[in-house]
Amino acid sequence: MGYLACVEKLWDVDVHAASERDVCELIEQCTAQVDATVDRSQLVSSLAVAGAFSDVSMDYVTPRVQVLADKWITDLCSILNLNNLGSCEFNLICTDRVHPYFSEPSTKSQYKLMHSDAQPGLLMGEPKWKKRSQCVGAFMWALSRLDASVMSESVVFVLPVTLALVDDYEYRMQGLRASCLFVRNAEFARRSGTGSVLLSSIRACLVYRSDAPQPHKLLHTAFTAFVVVADAIQVDVQEWWALCDALVVNYGYVSDKIKELRVVSEQISIVCERLGVCVTRYLRAFIGIVTHVLESGICVAELQHVAAEQVTALAKACPQRVCVYVPSVVAALARAWDSADKSSGADKLRDEIHRALASLRETDADAVSRAVRSLQTARPGHFDTW
Repeated sequence: MGYLACVEKLWDVDVHAASERDVCELIEQCTAQVDATVDRSQLVSSLAVAGAFSDVSMDYVTPRVQVLADKWITDLCSILNLNNLGSCEFNLICTDRVHPYFSEPSTKSQYKLMHSDAQPGLLMGEPKWKKRSQCVGAFMWALSRLDASVMSESVVFVLPVTLALVDDYEYRMQGLRASCLFVRNAEFARRSGTGSVLLSSIRACLVYRSDAPQPHKLLHTAFTAFVVVADAIQVDVQEWWALCDALVVNYGYVSDKIKELRVVSEQISIVCERLGVCVTRYLRAFIGIVTHVLESGICVAELQHVAAEQVTALAKACPQRVCVYVPSVVAALARAWDSADKSSGADKLRDEIHRALASLRETDADAVSRAVRSLQTARPGHFDTW
């Protein structure tokens, strides 16, 4: 079996049914038979197949498969004299290995019911690309290696596939990653309006999904993609307020889930950096989230450490209003201080609480002093370092 035949055999493998051993054997055969005399376009096309088994975001790519695929890629890039992909190579990969699957969705027959006036026709079935996961892997690998400066020359291939992935529940993680890769050329994304199109799709993903395999990772990836794209195209304050809305809504779903609650909490400091004093609009809601984490019975030092960091961020962003909440915030910090003895990372948490207190003192030193004195009176010797 020649090199190209071996490549096509690997491409046609049902990756979700084939064993790791069978896939590895095929990759090794392809690597051993790499032929420098093969036409350049065919070598580039085979590079996409190798890349499809190198992208670890795909569930069928195991560590062993990735190692073997990377070795194959190294050999091909050496022959092709490639470091990054140019628009010609990327467009060829998409034309051969991606576009044929995304341009033709599967359909199924719609039968006419007896005595019905409905006309027979076709209903949309599962997209063709979902039956060939390798095409998604090839796209993700190629996009990650596409020279960002030539993104405008490949946008007709990148944008439709990225939007399709973002809108799909099963492949949303890949779509969000692709969105971040797309806006590496921030000027083009902003000038062409394509970044705004992506942001609209990403905004719809800022919702907690309990049925996802790893809900906290999906939620974190969605928030990260929103921030990356929004920064790249330099959105106005309304878009950041939309992110704040999403944080408040998601908090209602994840208030008792440690990993997801950490994801939501971490975003507060991010919006504080972007909005500054304008975050005051959501200050009461954000203080509620932070104090809930600090006061809750979830004695996880890492989570409480994140919450204490958000106190510092809020105090720096809108000091004129945070002072109103000093008594409740100091009380919440005291609860976290107490619980630090029950969890690992106590020293790190207490250091962060000291920093949060310092930031609060910059907003209203008298209010903080009164709150601390009340605690020291109620529990002598316990808060002396405050």
